[in-house]
Amino acid sequence: MTRVIGILGSTNKNGLTAQLLSAILEGAQEQGCSTETLYLSEEPLRMTAPDTKNVTLDHLSSMLQSADCIVLASPTYWGDASGLMKNLLDCLRSKLVTFDRKGDMHPGSFQGKGYILVTTCYTSTFWNRLSGVTDRTLSTMEKPLLAAGMRRIGEAICTDTYGKASLPNAQKVYGKHLGAEIPFKLSRKGGLTLKRYIELFFMLAATILLVMGIEEGLSALHLVNLNHFWTHYLVFVLLTYLLLSLFLHYVAKAKHRRS
Repeated sequence: MTRVIGILGSTNKNGLTAQLLSAILEGAQEQGCSTETLYLSEEPLRMTAPDTKNVTLDHLSSMLQSADCIVLASPTYWGDASGLMKNLLDCLRSKLVTFDRKGDMHPGSFQGKGYILVTTCYTSTFWNRLSGVTDRTLSTMEKPLLAAGMRRIGEAICTDTYGKASLPNAQKVYGKHLGAEIPFKLSRKGGLTLKRYIELFFMLAATILLVMGIEEGLSALHLVNLNHFWTHYLVFVLLTYLLLSLFLHYVAKAKHRRS
């Protein structure tokens, strides 16, 4: 049986973040998954010295290692994840990754597990789409999980939450759908890697098309002599590098959901 554990990084156990997390877990339950919710406001986690045993952290780590998928849910505070969530990820550092003699980081015992990211914010949907207020929150939670070799299942975001006591129905439906997909996505092997290769192919194709168009323009304006092999090669490499870098930067910034 697929085991899913939700982690609420908020002191409000009845807030919209908690409700969105509950919707995801409800969807997972409907697909036969066993679920559990951990409330970080009730877990006295703290960083400890290497020779000090933190029973609470060890117990929490053991619970999370028993899960097939972990759902991290944090409201967006000051444009970032909550202190409760960041404290958890800091405390779990030695569990998520290991270091070799050179100090290089390697995935730890969480490698291969799935994860879902959840956040809510007061920002309007329009402004969040435009500026990506929630991007940093999602990135803060995602970075340690990627380093741990975990697999991204999806994200859920609820914007424009100020003054609201109940989760909008559209977000609840989406949350349940996302939770219901967990068993299927966990069983699928290599899907994300294939998707990334396809994305990279189209980025390369678009980059090369733009470079060829720019070169045609430069040649027509007689700004650069592209009949010379090394000049042509140098211009092609520089333009390709520049445009591909811009594409990759945009994709990295825009990969998170914003509504």
